[in-house]
Formats: sequence, structure tokens, C-alpha cells
Amino acid sequence: MTPKSPRLVTAALTGTLALAPPTLAAPASAAETPAKATTAAAASASRASASRASTARASTARASTARAAGVRAAGVRAAGVRAAGVRVIRVNGANNVRDLGGYTAGNGRHVRYGLVYRSASLSKVTPAGVAALGRLRLSAAVDFRSQGEVSGDGTDRLPKGVTPVAAPINPASTTLLSLPADLLKALLAENKAAGFMELSYRGFIHDPASRKQFAGALRRIAAGKGAVLYHCTAGKDRTGTMSAILLTTLGVNKKQVYADYLRSNRELAASNAAQLAKLKKYGIDPALVSPLLTVQASYLDAAFDQIKRDYGTFDAFLGKGLGIDAATKAKLRHRLLK
Repeated sequence: MTPKSPRLVTAALTGTLALAPPTLAAPASAAETPAKATTAAAASASRASASRASTARASTARASTARAAGVRAAGVRAAGVRAAGVRVIRVNGANNVRDLGGYTAGNGRHVRYGLVYRSASLSKVTPAGVAALGRLRLSAAVDFRSQGEVSGDGTDRLPKGVTPVAAPINPASTTLLSLPADLLKALLAENKAAGFMELSYRGFIHDPASRKQFAGALRRIAAGKGAVLYHCTAGKDRTGTMSAILLTTLGVNKKQVYADYLRSNRELAASNAAQLAKLKKYGIDPALVSPLLTVQASYLDAAFDQIKRDYGTFDAFLGKGLGIDAATKAKLRHRLLK
């Protein structure tokens, strides 16, 4: 019997697609369907450029993380840790739970704490973890997991009064250990895993269904009916993209956006180590699997590059790609910045 993975791969592509990943052509308008794939050579050049750009950003993020000190945060003494502006929420049974507040936007303004949270799956949260979530006074939990992920991993365990919101992205997600060994090894050979992930991030931007879910989460946050938490399985890819979109909309600079994104590597280190040890038992080289379980700056580079290809500017992406008008953007900034 095929062993099952405790965590789902968030890149939602089939094994066949991963073995020969195409690139996505920019549409002439936001209303058009995706165009035909460009050449494999162009894809390779794009990934190489993104990889070079990732080195400097990753170095900056590591230096920032090293300076962060884990001290208790006022107001969340039983649940959170604040380090150099990053507030990590300790929730038993869940990983990578963070307050998105604390970052600096334009004109010296800051993102407010206590209004937007990001996390990994909440399906294994313990009763103590549910109590910790209750102290966040959430109004809704937006779940970016696919129906298959929810069926396999379970529904969110939430405090009473919190509205669960299904917002599935990437419905073809598969588990690492459920793939045939020969297919998995072929997928991971010659650093194809990184290309797999970069293509997945391009899909988050290019796919109308994915954009619809990101837009819905932004509108829910702008509505101001209470704190909102959003998550996927590991809280790093779909959730990381959502966070990058939101922070950029608020005027947070790219250095901080990438620091927030790369923080997932630190928060997921322990669970990743356990996952890699389990995969090693099945003859899979951990070094080849790591790109699927971690985040790299080149992945987010790919998303921003796709925004540029499809829309030209981030503001055009907000308006044409997500349907976020000036009034909604103003509501987001008014509510989340101080």
C-alpha cells in the first residue's frame, strides 16, 4: 500500500506537467484565456534570471532573521512571540501562524497588528490551539486548500463564531509519498523541482480561478467585519503569494515583502526535517525534495514577473487581474495602516 504524506505539496500540477513544465504567455487582456506556451528555452532563461535575483534577497532575509530575537509580545503573552516586528502565534497543532502586522509602509505608516493572520493548515489544531485561535478574535478563516486536500487532511478546527470560507486554489494537488517512486525521482531530477514551483507561482497569477480567490480574500479583509486569517496546507505558497499581494497593495517595500515570505523556512524547519527523514526511508534524496518543502525568492520572483508579463504594473494587476477598485484599495489602507 502506498504510504501517505503528512503534508500536501502545494504546487498543484500533475506529475506529467512537472516533467516538462511549459511557460505561460501573457494574455492581451485580463479577460482572455491563457495563450499557447512559449519555448522551453525561454522558460529556462526566465528561471535562471529569477535564480540569480534570489541569491541577494535570500541573503538579506537570512541576515534579518538572524537579528530577530524571540521575546514575548504584549497583548498575546499566552499565544505569540514578537521578534523584530514579526509576531508568531503559537497554536498547538498548527505551524507557521503569524500576524501580518508590524511592517512599514509608505509615509512612515505601519501595518496594524491583530487584523490579518496567515498560517498553515488548521485541520490538526488541538483544543488548546483552538483556544489560542479564539484569543485572536477572528471573524473568518479563508482556506485556500483544494477539496482533495481538505478531504485527505480534514477540515479546519476553529473557535465558535469563526466563519470558515472555502477558497480552493490548485485543485490538482498531490502528495509526495502517493506518487510512484520512479515518477517522483524523475520529477526531482536535474533540479526540476524548483522549476515546478516557479511554474506553480506563475499559475497563481495567470489562472483566473486563483485570482478570484485572492481577490475575494482582499475584499473580505477590506470589509472590516473582524480579523481574518487565511491559510493553505503549509502556509507558504498560496498563503505566501496572498501575503505578498496584500503587503504590496499596502505600500510595503519589496525587501519586507520577501522577508515575510522567506520567514516560512524558519517556521517550517522542524516539520520539514521530519518530512525529509520520512522521504529518505523511501530512497528519495532530501536535497532534491527540499525545493518542494521550502520557499525560495525565485518562486516569488516568478509571481511578480508574471504580473509584469500579464499586466505591466502591479496596480494594473490589482485593477484588471483582481478587480480591486480604488475604493477597495483605499479601504484596505485605511483599515490596515496606522
